[in-house]
Amino acid sequence: MSELKELINRAKEKDVKAMEELFNQFKPLLKSRAKRYSRMGLEYNDVFQQGALLFILAVYDYEEKPPTTFAGYMKKRIDWGLWVYYRGYLKQKIEIASGLKPKEM
Repeated sequence: MSELKELINRAKEKDVKAMEELFNQFKPLLKSRAKRYSRMGLEYNDVFQQGALLFILAVYDYEEKPPTTFAGYMKKRIDWGLWVYYRGYLKQKIEIASGLKPKEM
């Protein structure tokens, strides 16, 4: 079994060290995505934290199915999750600018 597969399996079993090591390997991806959305008006730290949460959830949901690699799966999950987060931000910004009251959560 490869080192990455072993890390993923240990992280799924709630091994904090394995999750931290995986996170550190994919941190450049999270930083690049956070930078992209910070240029669109979001706060860098907020986007990075959202990306980190998406990463952790995606590790637990990941199932190895060829031809999708773990890195490809992570990229798609994080991109999609941050896009949804950005759309929520835009919707709130439009509601506030138009004078409409945003929905209470």
